[in-house]
Amino acid sequence: MKHSEAQFVVEVTADDQITCRAPNQAEQRIRMTDLAAVYVETNHSGPWGADVWWLLNDSTGQTQVAFPQLATGEEAALERLRLIPGFQVRGMNSGENALFMCWSKPSALHHDDQ
Repeated sequence: MKHSEAQFVVEVTADDQITCRAPNQAEQRIRMTDLAAVYVETNHSGPWGADVWWLLNDSTGQTQVAFPQLATGEEAALERLRLIPGFQVRGMNSGENALFMCWSKPSALHHDDQ
């Protein structure tokens, strides 16, 4: 029997986007060039609910793609995320309501040329 999380279908596209199709929801997508942060959000709904979520945020702090652990295609998305320098999987063993930063885009350094 499949977990309900498997109804979320995550893909890494040929044009380097991560997409998620969730039941009864519009498709979510983010270009890797627009990715600014990756989080793991945990909650205490397990083992009966989806207690670990991946959140992919843009530069405005908005979550553009969210999918649970055990989503169909999760491993392909993680393989792509692991290619980002500094990316680390965090929080997977937490049973608390918490948010763990796995990666954040380094801030651009601005220099005044005078």
